Amino acid sequence: MSSIARTREFLTRRAPELRQTVRVTIAVGAAYAAYKLLGLQQGYWAVFTVIIVMQGSIGGTLGAATERMIGTLAGAVVGGLAAAFHSNTSLGIGIALVLVTGVTVWGAAVRPQLRVAPVTAAIMLLTEPAGAPVEQFVLDRIIEIGLGGLIGVLAMVLIFPARSHAVVVARSVAVLTRIQKLLLSEADALDRGEALVPSTEHPALRQALTAVEQALKDADRERASRLADHRIPPAIPRTLWRVRNDLVAIGGVLRTPLPTQIASTLAPAAARLLRAHAELTERCATALNAVTVVSRNDVTAAHLAFTETFSGLRQSGVMRALDFNAVGRVFGLAFTLDGLHRDLTDLADRIDEISTGIPERTVDS
Repeated sequence: MSSIARTREFLTRRAPELRQTVRVTIAVGAAYAAYKLLGLQQGYWAVFTVIIVMQGSIGGTLGAATERMIGTLAGAVVGGLAAAFHSNTSLGIGIALVLVTGVTVWGAAVRPQLRVAPVTAAIMLLTEPAGAPVEQFVLDRIIEIGLGGLIGVLAMVLIFPARSHAVVVARSVAVLTRIQKLLLSEADALDRGEALVPSTEHPALRQALTAVEQALKDADRERASRLADHRIPPAIPRTLWRVRNDLVAIGGVLRTPLPTQIASTLAPAAARLLRAHAELTERCATALNAVTVVSRNDVTAAHLAFTETFSGLRQSGVMRALDFNAVGRVFGLAFTLDGLHRDLTDLADRIDEISTGIPERTVDS
């Protein structure tokens, strides 16, 4: 591969990181220039705020800037009051610092959006210029933080706009990729007739699902502020969580191989259904990314074949020879596979609604 091709491949692969670097760099320069032009004595807090609040999307940056502004207001008021009434001695400042820290930390514990308030209050006390009017010092801090937040949001909106819709889609696709991997590992265990080895994918899947929910909150924040819009329904992350729970339940059943009396009949049908679900998961990811409807292909046929196989085993009387625990595991597998099929089909329906513009239903299926 030539150096030009390698450079092009690097730029393509790292495009989101490079765009964020450009945004933050320009915003920091703008914040520095703004506080110098405005003559703010400690305007470097505007620069710090830009660096802190700028996230990977407009919604994330708006949320961080809003929380920082709320925390700054609370901390500035509490710290300013303490600065106005302490005795200007080391002991007086220390007592005031302890008191305002206790008050603001309690407030942050009750309201997480106030978590920056203790920092702001401490700064107000420890960096107060001698002889400066307290009210002017408080006002300057609010202006500096507000200026940094505003510049950060404007940079996200105007420089390579990074809307949360794309982040939700990308993170959802990453979740679906992990789900597909888990489905295939469960199918492989059935094909081999071996116990399923617990996968390390589950903790990563939980984190990925939480990231999808956070991105959707950011997208909703963008829509509420009219900075951007999206068509991702909240049913998407809810359904993904249900699919993840189905996978956990199926994995619990497969940690012990199926009873030998029925394994040769039921295991192949269950494995085929899991592989069909894995293919459906891949098609869901493709459709979500391309904003198209999901191709169902042979998923329904695989589900019907498994259901008929399971019903045939029940009618044959083979399961009467199994002990209670074995029967419970077999019925548990059938129940969870049926739930997985229902949830993945529901997910495909929700993705179809995105591409066709049909409003989300009020109740999940």
